[in-house]
Amino acid sequence: MNNAYKSHTQAEFEQTGFAFENENLLDSITASIQNTLTSIKQSYTNTAGDLIDEIYVTGSQEQVNDALNEYVVQNVDMVLDLHLELLDGFLRLYCTADLLDMHLSVACNFKLTEARLDRHVQRFAFEQISNTDIIALHSKSWWKTPAIYFAISAYRTLLRKDPLPFLLSLSPKLKGKPFIEYKGNIIYLEIGRWLPDDIKGYLKKAQVNHGVVKKEQIVLKVQPNFGDILSFGDSNSPIITEKDNPNKADDKDEEKEKA
Repeated sequence: MNNAYKSHTQAEFEQTGFAFENENLLDSITASIQNTLTSIKQSYTNTAGDLIDEIYVTGSQEQVNDALNEYVVQNVDMVLDLHLELLDGFLRLYCTADLLDMHLSVACNFKLTEARLDRHVQRFAFEQISNTDIIALHSKSWWKTPAIYFAISAYRTLLRKDPLPFLLSLSPKLKGKPFIEYKGNIIYLEIGRWLPDDIKGYLKKAQVNHGVVKKEQIVLKVQPNFGDILSFGDSNSPIITEKDNPNKADDKDEEKEKA
């Protein structure tokens, strides 16, 4: 994270950012961005010399968890629950899943290292900063539960590694891609496969470049794509087109009268 981004105070966030009022996180993001982009489009002649290069938007912990439920839990059968506890500078992730005839509930602490949502990539990356806590573990086979506990303990003792990467490696692939990937101590969560087309459409006009975790909220840094905003697609196309010609409306009225 650069120093310029760190230097923003809460007052600056209040001046340049948005607090989401809608219940749905992605709807709130797109509503906030759309309001800003519409304002820029309408006043482009006055803003050409002073265009803002980034917008700050905040989402509550409840909105983040609602989005995880809608776009992950409801699309992955094995995941029964996935939610975050947002703390100051890091987050605690809780996950409950049915995996290989096991009912497993775990929790772990992470730092948000990447929040990228644009026309090409829709990904979050998290750095693991604590051992995985096994909250609950049950199996239909009476011997499997103690055996798995023993295996996890041995994994930590002998290999001196956390068992989370191994547990994630057991997750099934969706549409030929892993549901979640773990490289080093970084977890990558690709959400693009579940985003509706209208959300992806907005990501052509504005992209999320970074995120900061705060107590019970997340602050996203959004960069408007002015080429797409001002021309609604082709950056070389004129902003005012023939369809904006007011005389066309008069011509249509005359044709209707003649008819």
